[in-house]
Amino acid sequence: MGYMKYMAKTKVTTDILAKLFSTTPPVMLAPLAGVSDYPFRRVCREQGADLVYVEMLSAVALSYHSKNTMRMIHRHHEEDILGAQITGRSPEEIAKGIQVLEHYPLDTIDINMGCPVKKVVKTGCGSALLKDPELVYQVVKAACAHTDKTLSVKIRRGWSTEQAYPMEVADACEQAGAAWLTVHGRLRSDSYAEPVNLDDIKRIKQRLSIPVIGNGNLFDHRDLNYMKETTHVDGWMISRGALGNPWVFKMAKKGGQYAISLSEWHRVVQSHIRLVCQHYGNRKLPAVRFRKHLLWYLKGWPVSAESKHQAQSITTMSQARDMIDDLVASWQKLGVTFRRPMAVSHGKWTYQNHLVSYKPASQEEGTIWDPKYEMDRRLDRGVGHDRMVAS
Repeated sequence: MGYMKYMAKTKVTTDILAKLFSTTPPVMLAPLAGVSDYPFRRVCREQGADLVYVEMLSAVALSYHSKNTMRMIHRHHEEDILGAQITGRSPEEIAKGIQVLEHYPLDTIDINMGCPVKKVVKTGCGSALLKDPELVYQVVKAACAHTDKTLSVKIRRGWSTEQAYPMEVADACEQAGAAWLTVHGRLRSDSYAEPVNLDDIKRIKQRLSIPVIGNGNLFDHRDLNYMKETTHVDGWMISRGALGNPWVFKMAKKGGQYAISLSEWHRVVQSHIRLVCQHYGNRKLPAVRFRKHLLWYLKGWPVSAESKHQAQSITTMSQARDMIDDLVASWQKLGVTFRRPMAVSHGKWTYQNHLVSYKPASQEEGTIWDPKYEMDRRLDRGVGHDRMVAS
């Protein structure tokens, strides 16, 4: 395992490394903007996530102590493990942001070098850093010099076909002091419709002594198992696959399909609603923010257009709770007892320039599932249509 090689090579002994990498492969929840608040993190931890993160933080916003940013760092007293992810465009920016995080009860810090959102990369942050491996080295080195916390890095395999330096960037991260590396198997210029390239993830895993975490198109046990068997990564980081489906972490632990019963689904969704109420109160703003979760949770169940419209119109968490209770009662009358299996609508993997693994399930075999795809395209992701941004 990569952890053992790393420990032997560096003699580093930290609780977080031992906890994550010394036994079974860890499965992590990615920092998701607008999603990774305490209630959702708590639900994912209860379903088996080994490490969760707050939403991605701007180093500049941290250095100015932005109220919204500082609010996101808050750690609930019941959270037993928590990480933060930071993004910046220079060693100086990252160092200032890291110095702020040093004063907060975080177990680990990750540097984001994979975010493809155009409003992030046009400032030189996120995946824009991948164009310069030397800059990557200087950023990670500066971060390590300003924290005693375990530090990791998340990257994509490159900026574009013309500017892809996956091995050089991976080397830079390890040599600068990163404890582990998370690799998303797409270029910044790729859309979600592009298959994940497992070949680069495998080559990075073979090259480094530190643990390597795989990321990209991880929606169910088949995805997790195939990535592990093909690349031998030390663990997984799940992003879109956890939206409306926190049971994906349980699938990772079990190594196989996990059938979600109506009673368990009901319990988990109502627990999420209760946590939102406890954390934010039964007010309009948290209810509006919860609408997307509600729509994601409804995937795989017989939901009418009227019910979807109702989910998009809730203004209190009480309405959300009552809606879920009513839907469960109606499904029980129909004899529905389990959620339909999920499937993704896009090509799955590329390995050695060939499309491999299983084919996506048909509409009859499962529910097409790519929850954040349209939302990201409609808002500010824009990849595939703005390849010249920050070039």
